[in-house]
Amino acid sequence: MSVVRKIRTFELKGSFGRRVAGVAGGRAVITDTEKFLQKLSVVDRRKRTTSQVFDALRVAGVQHLVHAARLAAVASTVKCNFADAPSIELMCWTAAERQIGRAFEKVGIQKGKKDLAFVVVGDTREQVKSAMGEIFRDLKIKQDDAVLKLKRDKIPVLKKTFSISPNELRVAPLEKLIIERMAMLALAK
Repeated sequence: MSVVRKIRTFELKGSFGRRVAGVAGGRAVITDTEKFLQKLSVVDRRKRTTSQVFDALRVAGVQHLVHAARLAAVASTVKCNFADAPSIELMCWTAAERQIGRAFEKVGIQKGKKDLAFVVVGDTREQVKSAMGEIFRDLKIKQDDAVLKLKRDKIPVLKKTFSISPNELRVAPLEKLIIERMAMLALAK
């Protein structure tokens, strides 16, 4: 049984009011992506949360995920969202992509032994922590928040995933450039 040691939570504020986002990393073997995602949605229905899982290799750090959660909440509130489901909206913002299929291709999960990044959004810290705990237990995730960090092996993958040029990297850090891509998506809407 997998136990979640510590979940980092962040308070989100905006036109949507106040929400809490929890972020954690882990490792798992995924044999069926559909069943994996269905189990995630079962926890969401039970806990009244919004959760999403990403390929951690394509996540540029905790702030990447927190910013995506905030932008998804704002988009849904002001009715300029890309998807009807909040979890899919979160996928689009994390990928900095308005097309749902392309968002899943960019940052979605695949079969196999994977490093995963999770975001759970709810009304309270307790609700978010409880949902994350169930997700990790039910999906047999071994918590490892180190997979969220921006490490050297992620840089080429992230540069390709988010189309970041060497010139851009001379001007700003990679995580900030990806967050900028997400902000540009909001402006393009």
